[in-house]
Amino acid sequence: MLGSAPATVGLSLAFCLALAAAGAQEAKDGGTGADAKARGEKLLKLHRDDAASYALYRDTAKTQKAELRREPIYRWTNPTRVGGQEGDVFLWTYKGRPEAVASIFSHPHHDGKQRVVCHELHSLSEHVLVVDRVAAEQWTPQAPGVDLKPIAGAPAPALSPAQRTTQIRALAREFSGRSLSDQGVKWELRLLPKPLYRYESTDPDVIDGAVFALVSSAGTDPEVILLIEARQTANGPRWVYGAARFSDMDLWLKHNDEEVWSSIRGGENTFNHDAGHRFRFYQDRFVPEIVSRLGEPAQTEEK
Repeated sequence: MLGSAPATVGLSLAFCLALAAAGAQEAKDGGTGADAKARGEKLLKLHRDDAASYALYRDTAKTQKAELRREPIYRWTNPTRVGGQEGDVFLWTYKGRPEAVASIFSHPHHDGKQRVVCHELHSLSEHVLVVDRVAAEQWTPQAPGVDLKPIAGAPAPALSPAQRTTQIRALAREFSGRSLSDQGVKWELRLLPKPLYRYESTDPDVIDGAVFALVSSAGTDPEVILLIEARQTANGPRWVYGAARFSDMDLWLKHNDEEVWSSIRGGENTFNHDAGHRFRFYQDRFVPEIVSRLGEPAQTEEK
């Protein structure tokens, strides 16, 4: 994940794990379960409203609109970056298949009175997305989302969804990653074993699929998004994969012992976007602080 003008993202595993972790901290800080719940609800509303500001289409005529899933597929935190980043990952789908993924996250401003809201987006579409948004910051993809490639050595997709679930998880475990920061800090990335999102599609070419995330030990924010999909091909059903950058660091992805994908900063692959603007990051705006850290009195908005 990214930071706010260079810094990266982060706070909780799945929401229930997040609340469990928060509970341990509350005992130290004097917070309550009610405080944590209210805090989470305020942040979720902020992040969800921002996700809803985007309208995504798969065609220039805007007849194929992707649907925003209003509930986040993942909630995360990174307490090591800029005072503690907290985010929600949202997905847009078309006929059930993911077309775009976004992490809408925020963190305290250094003045203690404001909150910095950041957007990080990546296309997963096979089309060049058309994005409408009434705001100063814009996302204008110029290329399709991810490059889908066959998974070497994968078996043929099973006939039943239950069997394919087992296959998907086993195939995902074959992938690993690493990252390198501008300061030369190396991180081994671990795969979250549970998919962030599992789907079947009404598109006859898409049989089954799942969205996974690779994270570092610094937080639970995704650094790489991994798509695993069973598709109809000219040679019959096949498992394929695609990787998406979700970080400000250099990234590498391996399948078993072979490097199969990388995203190296430099040239047209900048802090804010990649060459095709499939990936986009920006610090969207500042809002009055709406939550307090656990155990601290809440900030009140100045009149």
